[in-house]
Amino acid sequence: MKKMIYLFIAVNFLSIKSYSQKKMLIETNNQIKNTVVNFLNWYRLHKDNLERSAIVSGFNQDTVKKDSVLKVNMPAVEQYLINFKKSNYVSESFLNNLRSVYKGVSDNLIKHPITDYFGPVPGLESDLVFGFEPEEILGHIKTGKFTKIYTVYDKAIVKFDISRYNQCIFTMTKVEGKWLIDYFGYDGTNRDKYLKYPPRWRTRAACAL
Repeated sequence: MKKMIYLFIAVNFLSIKSYSQKKMLIETNNQIKNTVVNFLNWYRLHKDNLERSAIVSGFNQDTVKKDSVLKVNMPAVEQYLINFKKSNYVSESFLNNLRSVYKGVSDNLIKHPITDYFGPVPGLESDLVFGFEPEEILGHIKTGKFTKIYTVYDKAIVKFDISRYNQCIFTMTKVEGKWLIDYFGYDGTNRDKYLKYPPRWRTRAACAL
């Protein structure tokens, strides 16, 4: 009889523990999803207002004026990063990655000056977060789907698919109870397969099997 009671208690304990773990996992995943979606919406609305002062100066818009030199205004970069941090969705690691890009461009312009120029700045030709076509992500947030979420302690890897060939990867860290984004990139697996085997070649390959 005692064995039955102990067994009953053990089964109930394990059931409660399992339920508690599942509940915590659901809550964690929901927090992660909210952070990603809220960040995307925030960036879509505020990306054009983050740069309060010109980050790059020295453009030559006057054909008469000469000897203008392109420069990166690092204090303006720091203000840009402060404004970015106010979103409360990104980590110091994320901000440091952006800072390093601007610093690299600045160092390169000092080493190899560009004068009397008006056009895209080498290294800053596109949106630093989402690339050349940010609208491909920011314009389809509602239709995006979370396909994978992996968590280990205070780290997470998240896959957010906009389409079959437009799939986003986020890495995140939990800091003081809040999930923050460390990195954003793209999963090019399906795109690489598509480029390697375009539709007509895939059809031929299938017929050959």
